[in-house]
Parts: sequence; structure tokens; C-alpha cells
Amino acid sequence: MPNFIGNHLNIVKYAPFIFFISILIFLLIGWSFGKYRLRTSNQVIVRDSLASAIFGLSALVLGFTFSGANEHFDQRISLMRAQADAITQIYQSSKYLGPKDQIEVRNSLKEILTDRLEIYKEINTFADLNANIARLGSKLNGFNELMMLSIPRAPIGNRELADKILRPQTDHLNEVLRAGMLNARHHPPPILERFLFSLLSIGALLSGYAMAVKKEEDWFLTALYLGLMGFALYVIFALEFPNQLFPYESFNADLLRTQTLLQ
Repeated sequence: MPNFIGNHLNIVKYAPFIFFISILIFLLIGWSFGKYRLRTSNQVIVRDSLASAIFGLSALVLGFTFSGANEHFDQRISLMRAQADAITQIYQSSKYLGPKDQIEVRNSLKEILTDRLEIYKEINTFADLNANIARLGSKLNGFNELMMLSIPRAPIGNRELADKILRPQTDHLNEVLRAGMLNARHHPPPILERFLFSLLSIGALLSGYAMAVKKEEDWFLTALYLGLMGFALYVIFALEFPNQLFPYESFNADLLRTQTLLQ
């Protein structure tokens, strides 16, 4: 995202409305300019081929942006479910460890899960997000050290099971949590968002201009277009920034259920 949004993540939830208002303003500017041209010129022509090319390009970029946001959202959900499952597996398998190590491992898992749930809470900039990710990474490093020390100390009767079960599970937890931390930093290049904003604004300008010049003003269809476009933009931003636009309990349901099981 652009640097401004990167430094003001708390306004991401307003981004769809900013796009919507811009489209509306440019639509009205185009309509007003078309009316002005009709008053000042004897003949005004709209080149449908050029307008169609711009509208087609806008649709292409809009579809591409939606596809990327949807793919990113699917990756986040898959990683979140994998993280919840990995934490649950280690929590249950910690029974093979010694009593003291079992308590420490389970408490460490609870801390990791708490940090994972709070990674997007009260962040205003990408710097805040990076600080939360670093804190989670530090907890994960400490957990790895704890597991490497705890497994050899497991009771003799359980030591082989602890080694064969907990080591792969710990590696898997590391893998999915590290992947999630990298995924949290992944967003579309700023130029794509700016290009989409420019195309939609220019498309709205041409739509308003063509309406006025051709005297085909249908405000019902215009309102319908604006509503659908606003909703489409909301969906795109919600998929790209789910922690800012989705309800917290709904988006983090898998991790919250795991937290309940660990209590």
C-alpha cells in the first residue's frame, strides 16, 4: 500500500469510502463538464472506442486486484488454521514430557497464541506490526529452546515417543508461524493501488461526461453502479486487510477456539 496508508493503518477501514467518494466526485465533474461543452460547442462527440478501452482496462485491473486479494486472504486463513492445529497438537503431545517441562511448554504455547492473536491489535503503522511480529518471533525462539531441552529430559518410558512426535510437531509449528509472519508483511505494490484509483476515477469522469453529452442521464442506474462499485471496493480491501475490516471474533475464530481449549 502507499506510504500514507503504511503509516496510518488505522484508516484502512475508511479506504473503500475514500475510493467511493472519489469516484462520485469525478462522475459529477465529468457530468458538469459535459453539460458545459454542450452549452459552449455546436457539436460534441464521444469516442466510444476510446471510452470502452479505458473501461475495459479498469475492469481488468479491478479483477486482477480482487484476484490477488482473494488469494492472499485464502493463504492467511489456511495458515491460521494450520497454526491453531499445530499449537493444539503440541499442547496435547506435551503429556510425554516431564511434569515440570509439561507445564512450562503449555504456558509457553499459551503466550505464543496470545501474541499471535494480538499481532494486529492496536497497530497504526507497519512499524507497529513489525514490532509485534518481532515479539512473536522472540517467543517462538524461546519455545524452540525449551523444547530442545525438554525432550531429552522426558521420562525414559516416554522419551522415544517425545522425540518422534514432538520434534516434527515443533518443526511444523515453526514453519506455519514463520510463514504467517512473512505473510503479514505481504501486500500489493503501492503502484497497483494508485493505478486502480486513477483508472476508476478517470472511468467515472468519462461516464459522467458521456451521460451529459449523449443526454442519457439515468440516475437510478448511476446510483446502482456507484453502490456496486463501492461494495466491490469494500470486498477487495476487506480481503486484503481482514484484521482491519472483518469482525475480530469472526476472522480469528480458529485461534480463539484453540485458546479456549488451552485454558
